[in-house]
Amino acid sequence: MFIPEVKVSMIDPETNARFIQNYLSKEKAGNTTRPFYDKTILLYPELKNIHTVDDEKARKTIIQQAVFERLWNHRPEIEIRIQHFQDVFDSFIRDFIEAQCKLFQYEWKASHPQIHCFVGYLPFYPRSTEEMCFYVSYQDEERVFSGAVHEINHMIFFQKWKEMHGSQCAEPVWPDPLWYLEEIIVDPTLNDERVKHHTLYENKAYPLFYEKDKLTGVSIMDRIMDCYNKHSRIEDFLDTSYKIVREYFSTAD
Repeated sequence: MFIPEVKVSMIDPETNARFIQNYLSKEKAGNTTRPFYDKTILLYPELKNIHTVDDEKARKTIIQQAVFERLWNHRPEIEIRIQHFQDVFDSFIRDFIEAQCKLFQYEWKASHPQIHCFVGYLPFYPRSTEEMCFYVSYQDEERVFSGAVHEINHMIFFQKWKEMHGSQCAEPVWPDPLWYLEEIIVDPTLNDERVKHHTLYENKAYPLFYEKDKLTGVSIMDRIMDCYNKHSRIEDFLDTSYKIVREYFSTAD
């Protein structure tokens, strides 16, 4: 089985700045479900008054300056952390990817020889399953490695889904039911005994998925876990779970 390597490197400063601009946008400031704005200000307290700047060009310049200064002033520390992250990844990630691929009955393609981990200064960890990359923050530790197995789980799931349903499938984004599915199944698939001992930390999905329905007393995670335990073929589990998720969130709306 071909297994890709995880390559750790420095984030492009402009990419880091674009993420921060997005998290500090007026749209994100109004998001009450995920505290994009507030968590970003905790990392960049010098931007606490950015909401008072109405001119978009000026906002962009101020945010870029803050991000560039952070990355430049901490570059020696970031470089040390990059090497540390690489060393830790090299100690476990190959076995994890192999076990996860076997669980999903997926053969990793040699056309994607690397998964890229970009290190910056971020309150959230973006990813691209299409581009096989994810982003972490240099000052973190456990979150980097638990986040990595979480994101790689998404990558393997999405490749398997395209194998099952066609390569034309678009990378899911909220509130697509496929986005909910890929976020929910990190619990059963990462905590499967065939995989769990190849990860460094406990892995859980978003707390939302464990909330009990007021009428039935059953959470969406309960239903997906029951589905996982009943199906021996991963393909059957994924297809059945997708139907459950579509029904559940359409009813919730």
